[in-house]
Amino acid sequence: MIASLVRRHPYRRWAHACRAALVSSASAVSLAAAGSAVAAAAAPVLDLAGKIPVPQMTGTWDHMTVDPKTERLFLSAQDQQRVYVVPLKKGAIRGLSGGFDRPQGELYVPSFDRLVVTNGRDGVVRILRGHGYRTVATLKVSVGADMIAFDPRHRLLYVESGGIDSKRGPGWLALIDPATGRLVGRINTGYRAAALVMARRSPLLYVAIPGLDQVAVVDTDTRRIIRRLSVPGRPASMALDEAHGRLFVATRTIAGDPRPPTFNVLNLATGRWIASLPSKDATEDMYLDAAHGLIYTTSLQGFVQAYRQLDANDYALVATVRSGPHSGTSQFVPGLDELCVAVPPHSGEPGAVWIFRPVGLAL
Repeated sequence: MIASLVRRHPYRRWAHACRAALVSSASAVSLAAAGSAVAAAAAPVLDLAGKIPVPQMTGTWDHMTVDPKTERLFLSAQDQQRVYVVPLKKGAIRGLSGGFDRPQGELYVPSFDRLVVTNGRDGVVRILRGHGYRTVATLKVSVGADMIAFDPRHRLLYVESGGIDSKRGPGWLALIDPATGRLVGRINTGYRAAALVMARRSPLLYVAIPGLDQVAVVDTDTRRIIRRLSVPGRPASMALDEAHGRLFVATRTIAGDPRPPTFNVLNLATGRWIASLPSKDATEDMYLDAAHGLIYTTSLQGFVQAYRQLDANDYALVATVRSGPHSGTSQFVPGLDELCVAVPPHSGEPGAVWIFRPVGLAL
């Protein structure tokens, strides 16, 4: 496979840059460097290390979260009205039911030992104990309740719901105390959100808003939107590299919009888009693997892709691996160097969690 490589360039010239495999250079040193980058990018990157069958699952997955200490995955089986608990190393798979109404978003919060589940149909946020799984609090927000982020600075949950573009009423972010389930604030977005990414080194939350082709930046100290970043397409998933000040955004297509799906890199200091590479459509999840300089994406088209960070400004598409239809749900577990991809049942094969690892690591 020939990697897709993009060098430094202003965003307005991204289309021209993507069409060129390599730009000739008068400098032999530059040519050698570019050749080395392509060779490195073309090396195998991801290996399918194993599969965990979940034969009792039917329909499709929605979201997934992990308890890194006990190595348990939690998966929303929205059509079954269940949440599955899947041990990554050993133990029996367990299905949680009762009280769910199309479970969608999930987040495990270690500091509270709480599993938070949003329900899209009735708009209820359900907070369960992380062990025993007893419901300790519920709160109704709006229909379409989905994405969740946890703010460790203020020890609050951010839950998105609604959206005038999805005919679910005004979109907003609910600020919830995970200990009590009490609503302590709200931030109006108008349109629905497609992804939430919480910064760790600063009081910022990044909110992808596809209906506006924007990423809204929320100051979690003041609880206000302080910045809006225009995106070259409909933002679908994001990841944040705070060490280099980079925001990664994947876009997806919609009917009547000719813009292709892309993987984009934003310099947060300058507000400029510095790279754009091709991407599979309908990307659902994205993760930064800082230890290996990789960014992973998973799409509903049934592909896992990996982009290598050559340096803060240069990126290459280095892997495109098939998974299964509608397998956009994933979770990266840094402590295990594992990218877990939820693959629904298809073609007579049972549902399963596929485990990918960077090539060269001991299994």
